[in-house]
Amino acid sequence: MISSNLSNRLIFILSLLGLGVASFLFYEYHIAGTIVCPTGQGCDIVRLSPYSSFFGISIPLLGIAFYLTMAILSVVCTQALFPRIHKLQILIAASGVGFGIYLTYLEIFVIKAI
Repeated sequence: MISSNLSNRLIFILSLLGLGVASFLFYEYHIAGTIVCPTGQGCDIVRLSPYSSFFGISIPLLGIAFYLTMAILSVVCTQALFPRIHKLQILIAASGVGFGIYLTYLEIFVIKAI
């Protein structure tokens, strides 16, 4: 089993990577023209679909908020002053995984573009 400090470091590093990807997607979503897409032309189809935003907020912006929150919580969890923050971190991570599964479902079965 890995230590709490190591797991928080991994969460922090992965959150920074996710933040980079979400920031790139946010930039790509808000420029005129086509998106740089490694899978072909599906990226523009996804970007232009009605599912590219959630309650009026673009999905990449939600990703930025999610990964930034996870990075901050991983730092806060290393402090002994906030022992219950770990439960919040788990709840937010589980919500993020669930939302990611939902978005993947939409891409594959509803939008039919990845």
